[in-house]
Amino acid sequence: SGMLSVVGPVALAFVLGAVPVVLMLLRRFKAEPPDEMPSDGVWNLETLSKFDGQRNPICLGVCGLVVDVSASENIKYGESYGKIWAGRDATYSLATLSLKMEDANKMDYKVADFTEDQHKALAGWYKHFTTKYKVVGRLQEYEGWDFSSVAQEAKSQTPFGAPRTDSSEEGGVLLKRGDAVTIRGCEGAQEELNGTSGVLEGFDRDKGGFEVRLDATGEAAIFKPAQLAKKA
Repeated sequence: SGMLSVVGPVALAFVLGAVPVVLMLLRRFKAEPPDEMPSDGVWNLETLSKFDGQRNPICLGVCGLVVDVSASENIKYGESYGKIWAGRDATYSLATLSLKMEDANKMDYKVADFTEDQHKALAGWYKHFTTKYKVVGRLQEYEGWDFSSVAQEAKSQTPFGAPRTDSSEEGGVLLKRGDAVTIRGCEGAQEELNGTSGVLEGFDRDKGGFEVRLDATGEAAIFKPAQLAKKA
């Protein structure tokens, strides 16, 4: 038996005289301390990219601000919304309700170009992130941009552009594909759908609404964000 009976990569490395290999392995598995956030509160996209939850806290950008969303149950490293927004600017994505990777960090747009519904949606998300989570700085790339109209409208909006109500939660609710939802606030031809339920299948950018598969009929219909409530 003797030395030949010694097993395990570390022991084998010593037997072969490969001490540097052992040291390299030890360094690899030693947890590195997290990076410090900018002390002056001034971030850029490169700095933000490091705060994706893998080693550092999870931060994202919204309307020129950087928010620490590490406490969110819906934004985790490599999962769901975290795949898209963690360590990135989410402003354009939130306004257009886009879950496309290419719309994160997008800055070739103007606030004035948003439709009324997009402006309301962005205002709701701005309120959600800046009131529920800690603002830790501002994005240098947005210097000179004017988001005052968004901040003003945020006073009367909740996420997805739904009007504020006394009973609504301050931070609102995040909806995702597969969620069971209840239809509400419909008028005209869709009024009879109020109170019915369905499953959220996705967001149709061309039609500007969420596609919901109705439980009662099995058919798909498009609804505005404010017309959907997540079922308990």
